[in-house]
Amino acid sequence: MTPDTPHFGSYRLLVLLGEGAMGEVWKALDLRLEREVALKILKDADDLRRKALIGEAKLACQLNHPNIAHIYDAGEVDGTPYIAMELVEGETLRALVGRPLDGAALQDLARQAAAALHHAHQKGIVHRDIKPENMLLTEDGQLKILDFGIARRGVEDLPLGQTSHHMTLVESTAPGYSQGTPAYMSPEQANGQPLTGQSDQFSLGVVLYELATAHHPFRRASLVDTLYAVTRDEPRPLSELRPDLPRTLQDAIHRLMSKEARNRFPNLQALAAGLSEDNPTAQAPHLSLSARQLRPSKLRWALTAAATLLVVGAGVGVFLNRRALATGLGAARRASREDFTKGRRVVAILPLEQLQPDAEHAWLSNSFADAMAYGLVRREDLLVVDRLRVVEAMNQLGDTPGRAPKALGELGRQLKAELLVLGSYQVVGGQLRMGVRVVDAALGSTRHQFQLDRPVADLLKLEDELQQRLPQEMGLGGDAGGPRIQARNPRTRELYTKALQVITEGNQDSVQLANSLLQTAIEIEPDYAPARAEYAWTLAELGATRALSQGRFAEGQVLLRQGKAAAEAAIALDPGASQAYRALGSILLRLGDLEGASRSALQAVRLDPADHKAYDVLADVFAGLEGEDNHQAARRYFEKSLSLFPEGWQAHHRYGVLLQNDGELPLALQHADRALALRPAAEYAYVTAADALLWMGRAPEAEIRLRAGLREVPGSNVLRSLMAYAAWECQDSGTAQGYLRELEGAWPADHSSTVFLAGLKKAVEGDPAGTVALFRGYRQKLLDSDLAAKKHNEKRVLSVNLYFMARTAAKLGQAAEARSLLDLADRLHPGKRRVAQQDPAFKAG
Repeated sequence: MTPDTPHFGSYRLLVLLGEGAMGEVWKALDLRLEREVALKILKDADDLRRKALIGEAKLACQLNHPNIAHIYDAGEVDGTPYIAMELVEGETLRALVGRPLDGAALQDLARQAAAALHHAHQKGIVHRDIKPENMLLTEDGQLKILDFGIARRGVEDLPLGQTSHHMTLVESTAPGYSQGTPAYMSPEQANGQPLTGQSDQFSLGVVLYELATAHHPFRRASLVDTLYAVTRDEPRPLSELRPDLPRTLQDAIHRLMSKEARNRFPNLQALAAGLSEDNPTAQAPHLSLSARQLRPSKLRWALTAAATLLVVGAGVGVFLNRRALATGLGAARRASREDFTKGRRVVAILPLEQLQPDAEHAWLSNSFADAMAYGLVRREDLLVVDRLRVVEAMNQLGDTPGRAPKALGELGRQLKAELLVLGSYQVVGGQLRMGVRVVDAALGSTRHQFQLDRPVADLLKLEDELQQRLPQEMGLGGDAGGPRIQARNPRTRELYTKALQVITEGNQDSVQLANSLLQTAIEIEPDYAPARAEYAWTLAELGATRALSQGRFAEGQVLLRQGKAAAEAAIALDPGASQAYRALGSILLRLGDLEGASRSALQAVRLDPADHKAYDVLADVFAGLEGEDNHQAARRYFEKSLSLFPEGWQAHHRYGVLLQNDGELPLALQHADRALALRPAAEYAYVTAADALLWMGRAPEAEIRLRAGLREVPGSNVLRSLMAYAAWECQDSGTAQGYLRELEGAWPADHSSTVFLAGLKKAVEGDPAGTVALFRGYRQKLLDSDLAAKKHNEKRVLSVNLYFMARTAAKLGQAAEARSLLDLADRLHPGKRRVAQQDPAFKAG
C-alpha cells in the first residue's frame, strides 16, 4: 500500500511491519471495532492461493488460547486476500538463539508452547511451520505462537501441493520456500508424507534444543544435507551439552525429536502438565522414552560412547569410526545390500488409449498415466513400474503403447506386476471422457473400474481427481503420498509431459530439446516442482556431455551448478520429489561431492524404489572409488537397476565401464554391446566397446565398432580420435592421418585429447622420440598442477587419455615412460593398472 491509499477495506493502514515475497504485514486499525490489529495482505494471489489462505485462516479463527495470537478476521478486498490477527508486541525466539537459556526459562517456554499446540491439535489443526520466527515472547514473558492462519486441518483437506511455509509473508525469499523452514521440518514432512500433530512436536523439539544449546541439531551447509540430517541423523545428546538441565527435560526434548512419529508423545497435554509451574520436571518420569522405545541407532551410540570411556587410548579411533559410519558413502554402501522393493505390490500403469485420435490431445495419454502414477508412487506398500519399462515391455510383445495390449497375462509376467492399470479417453464436443480399469495381471479379471466425464477446460482438475480417485477405487485408503504437486496451467503440464517423452531417446539433441521444453514450462510456472526436477536432470546430462565429449569443462561446470540450483529449488518446493534428489545426486557426483551424491541418490531410492536411474547414480558413485568393497557396492546397484529395467542401456553401458576398469574386458564388451543393441545411437557405448577391444589387442574389431558408431553419430570427435588410434595400430597410416586432420582444433590446446592426438600424429609420421617427449612433458605438467582440484569428469577423461598415451609409449618400446604414464592414469582414476595386466600392449613392453 502507498501513502495515497491508507485504507484497505474497513482497515486503516498505520505502519508497514514487514514485507516479503508473498505479501505485506501492516499495523492497522479495524474501523469497525476500533482496535489495532496485525493485517497480513497477500499480493499476486491466484485463485488457488486466495481460497487456501482465506479457508485456512477461518479455521484458525476458532482457536482461543492465551499462547496463540488470535485470528480476528479473514476475507478479501477486491480479490486480494487478508488476515487480521492480534497485534502482539515483543521479539521472536530467534532473538534468543545463540545464548543458551537456563533450565527454568526453557521449561517455561516449553510448557507454554506445548499447551498452545495441544489446544490447536484438539481442534484438528496442525501448524506445520513451528520455528523461532513464528514464536514471539512478550515483555511479560508470555509466549505467543504466530501464523496459525497458514495451518491445515488434518491431512485430508490439503489444497494442491501447498505447504504452510508458502504463506509466511514476512520472509524475503524465493517463492515457495521460507528460509530456514526445512531445518525445522519433521522427517515425515521432509519426505512429503501426511502430517499430524506429531509433526509439530518434532519442530518444537528442534526449537527447544536450539534454545538449550545455541546450536541447531540438523542444519547443514546445503538444503539436501539438512533434509538428510532431519531424516537420518541423531542430535548430540543434551546430557553432554547441557548436563545442568533436569534429566526429564532433556529426555522430553529428545522424545519430541524422535524420528518415528509413534515414538513422540501421544499428545502434548502430558508434556504441558509435566512442565507445569507446580510440577518439578524431575517428578515427571513419563516425559522420557522407555528403553524399549529407543531406536537401535541410539542404543548403538550409547554403547559406543561407553566403550570410548572405558578405552581412553582408543577414543579417537572410535570417534572416527562412528563418524565414517554416519557419512553418506557409508550409509549408501550398506544400503547396497538392502532390497528396497521387498513387501511391495507391483503396479504397472499403461499409457492410455486415445479412442478418437487427434494430434492436439495425444500428449494426454502419457500425462494421465503420469498423474495416476503420482497418486501411487509415494505409497510405501506399492512399487510403480517405471513408465519406460512399461513401454519397452509392450514393444517387445508387439503391442503399441497407447493401445490396448493383446495379452495382459504375458505383459504382467514381463513386468513382474500384480496389477495393471489401463485406461482410455476421448475428447467429444468440449468434454473429456475417460475410463480406467485395474486388472489382475495373472487372472486377467477386472478388479476395479470407474469413469470420469469433465469439461476439457477442467483438465488439471481432472488429473488431480484422478490422482485421488485411483487409490480410493483400489481400496488403498486416503492419500498416503503427502501434498499433491499440481500444475495450474495446462500448457505447463503439456510441456512437461512432452519433455519426458523426448528425453527417453537418450541422445544429446533429445536432451537439449527436453531442456528447452522444461525451461519454457518453468517460465510459465516457476513453482512447478516436477519441471524443475527434470530440468535439473537435463542440465546434469548436458553438463556431462560438454565436459566429456567436447572438453568444455568450464562450461560443463556452469551447467552443473545451474542444475544443482534447480534441483535444490525442486526439493524446497516438494521435499518428496524423488527425481529431484536423483538429479542432485548425479550433479554432485560430477562436481566431485561423493558424500552429497550418495546421500541424495539414496534418498531418491528410498522415496521411489523403482527409480532405476537413481540406482545408476549410486553405482557410478562407488564405481569411481578405489577398493573392492566400493566396486562390489557398485555392482550390486547396477544389478538392482537392471533387475528393474533390463532394457536400461545406460546401466548396461556404465556397468561395462566399471567392468572394463576392473580388467574384466570380455564382460565389459558384452554390456557395451547390449547397450548398443538397445540404443544404436549411444555414442559412449561405442567408445566403451572400442576401448575394450583395443585393450584386448583386437584393433580390427574395434575399427568395425567405430565405423558403425560414426554411421550413427557422424559428428562424434571421440569416435574419430579412437579411429585414428585404431588405424595407426593396424598400420594404416593414411586413414590415421585423415582422421587426425579432421580433428585439428576439436579440443582446446591444453586438453589431454589434443596432447594425445599430437603425440599420435608424431608416431604416425615416424617420430617416436617426439611422441615420448611430448607425453613426458605433459605428464610433468600435470604432476606440477593441483590434481586434487580437478573435477570428477575431468579426472576420468585425463585417466583414459593418459592410458592411451601409456599404451602408445609401450607399443613404441618405451616401457619406463609407459609405466610412469600408467601410474598417473591410475592415480587419477584407480583401475588402470588392473586393465594393463590384461592388455597385450603392456605385456609386450
